[in-house]
Amino acid sequence: MHIQDGVLSPVVCAATGAISLGTVGYSVHRLKQSVGDRTIPLTGMMAALVFAGQMVNFPIGAPVSGHLLGGVLAAAVVGPWAGCVAMTLVLFVQWALFSDGGLFALGANVLHMAVIGAWGGHAVRMFVQRFFGGSRKGIVIGSVIAAWATVMAAAALFCLEFRLSWPSREIDFSKVFTLMVSFHSLIGLGEALITGVAISFVLNQRPELIWKMGTLARPHEGAGKSVHPPIATITRTLVAGLVIALAIASFLSPFASSFDDGLEAVLGKLNLELNLTGSVPGLLEDYDRIPVPVAAWQSIAVSFAGIGGTLAVFVLAWLLGKALPAAPPQLSEAAGE
Repeated sequence: MHIQDGVLSPVVCAATGAISLGTVGYSVHRLKQSVGDRTIPLTGMMAALVFAGQMVNFPIGAPVSGHLLGGVLAAAVVGPWAGCVAMTLVLFVQWALFSDGGLFALGANVLHMAVIGAWGGHAVRMFVQRFFGGSRKGIVIGSVIAAWATVMAAAALFCLEFRLSWPSREIDFSKVFTLMVSFHSLIGLGEALITGVAISFVLNQRPELIWKMGTLARPHEGAGKSVHPPIATITRTLVAGLVIALAIASFLSPFASSFDDGLEAVLGKLNLELNLTGSVPGLLEDYDRIPVPVAAWQSIAVSFAGIGGTLAVFVLAWLLGKALPAAPPQLSEAAGE
């Protein structure tokens, strides 16, 4: 659901940009209160995993594809503040390196995938979990419901933004809404399935990594305390996560579905003449535009793009961590509770 420049009006882009700037700024502020041994490495790892995952488009049973958004998954591991920052880094790199999404539409993309995904997804997950007493089953069910709900919320919000951007005489907005909801209800099922499987895997292998769930992993440590895994565990997890992200980017991204994603398919059916004047392209036009000596090697170009983007978001998260002052131990512990 990456919106290109020209799809939304300048006023809507400015409004969504202002909202996103405020929410991301607040997320960074909260992140500064909890910068510790695990926060930034895991944020970088989740950003890398989400970037790689978003490169793998999956078909939805129609000539349309979808891909992981990842906000709920990121928030489940590093919390809503770091999750929002991680998603923002992913979206920035996607535009800056591969022109995936527009610069002026970056605020809208951040609002849809980072803010709704991480903030909204976390709120939905925590609400659902309350009906299951904080059990592992509740975490998985809450994550699945939140994943589907955030995709639908982002699609619905785009419809509103699109309605405010185009004259009613030019667009059949009932058609836009119907197509967006239809396509993204199926894409949301893919998002929910991927998120549920990933959360189940983490709960089975490293339950202490689930944000705020240290008491779930080690209940004997006492209720109300956030129990963080040791540095050695974080290091092993970080290495494993990066290896998985690089493997996805290297070996799965070249086999991504070639169908347009949900938003592209909807816009294609409207036959709009988008105004791209003044749009700012990224370094490359797409993930397969890395120069290779043989045209048949485009899959290799996609792999190189995936590896480069995956490493770029991780490095940006690491640089962000270096720029943020470390919180005092007692403050960091309190922020994690």
